[in-house]
Formats: sequence, structure tokens, C-alpha cells
Amino acid sequence: MSLDAPPLGPDAETARRWAADELAKGEYQEGGSSWLDSFMRWLGDLIDGIGNGIGGATGATGTIVAAAIALAVAALVVWLVVGPMRRSRARRTGEGLFDDERDAAELEASAREAARARDWGTATLDLYRALIAHLAQRDLVPLTAGLTAAEAAASASRALPELAPRLLRDADAFDGIRYGHVEASEDTYTHVSGTLAVCLHARPRITSMEPGP
Repeated sequence: MSLDAPPLGPDAETARRWAADELAKGEYQEGGSSWLDSFMRWLGDLIDGIGNGIGGATGATGTIVAAAIALAVAALVVWLVVGPMRRSRARRTGEGLFDDERDAAELEASAREAARARDWGTATLDLYRALIAHLAQRDLVPLTAGLTAAEAAASASRALPELAPRLLRDADAFDGIRYGHVEASEDTYTHVSGTLAVCLHARPRITSMEPGP
């Protein structure tokens, strides 16, 4: 093979297809089709122009440049568009402990029903929510917007310091199960159930819900 031969690369149509395939993914569609159609037409014209020659470079060299620019543009769109979309979805679905309006009794009933069905994920998550809701009813945990499992456990631990290890362990299990880092099991559910039973009768050291430093 001649050392002067240009490296092999995709032609302009292949570069266009790569970019189109990337931008056709579901996350790009959420922003509406009008801007995407306009963008694709502009990108197609750009690739055609570069593929036909840029600065006198035609053939393989031109198409390699076209492919590189197409992929770079697609990567830029991923960074500029998909990131904010995903963050927006996270805000809409909520990163806090509670994602519905059920009270403590309803959450506990849901957890017990899920446990009977051996759905340990739902059982553990709903029972931990029930635990925190019960403590909130006793003014031991503040139900602020976006309250996390760890924040709830920290507040409860200040009121019930002797139960801090149990509360923190349950909070870690909640987050791990919710975000897929920990496998839910009968043990995770049983531990939260034990914590709930103890908390319901524990005498708090403090009753203020003011957050700590």
C-alpha cells in the first residue's frame, strides 16, 4: 500500500446517516420536531458541501473531514441538549423522598401488601417512606420540599440518637434500591420494619425540627 494514499473513511452519505441516527434517538425528540428538522437540513447541507470538497480536498480526505465534523456536531448536541433534558426530567420526577401524596398509613399498607407479594423493592421503599412520615407526624422530621432519605435519617437521628445506626442504614438501603445500586431483599424490608416498630415507641431527645448545622 502506498504511504501517500489517503486513509480510508466514510463517504458523505455515511457521515450524514451516522449523524441522523444519533439525532433520531428518543432524547432528542422530546424537544419537538421543528428544530430537529431544521437542524438536520442544515447538517445535511454542511456535510454535502464538505464532502464535495473543502479547501481543495476532495475524495477520501474530504469525506473524512465531513464525517469528523458530523460526529463532532452530534456530540455537541448531546452535550447541549440531552444533558439539560435529563436534568429537567430529574427535576420533574423529583429526587426527593416522597413522590406522591400518600400518608403514613397508606404508605405502610402499600409496603405490607408488596411484602406479601414478595416485591421487596416496593416494600422496602414504601415502608421507609412510611417510617419518615410517621416521624414527621411526631414533629421529629421536617417534610421539606425535595427531602432526601439521608436528610430525613439525619433529622431523625438527632431526635432519636440511639437509633441513628438503624436509620442511616435504612436510608442507605433506600437510596441504593431506588437508584439500582443495592438489590432489595427480605432483609432490607425486615430491617426497615424493625426500625419502624422501635421508632413508633421511642422517646425523642428533642422535638425541634430545625435542621442542624
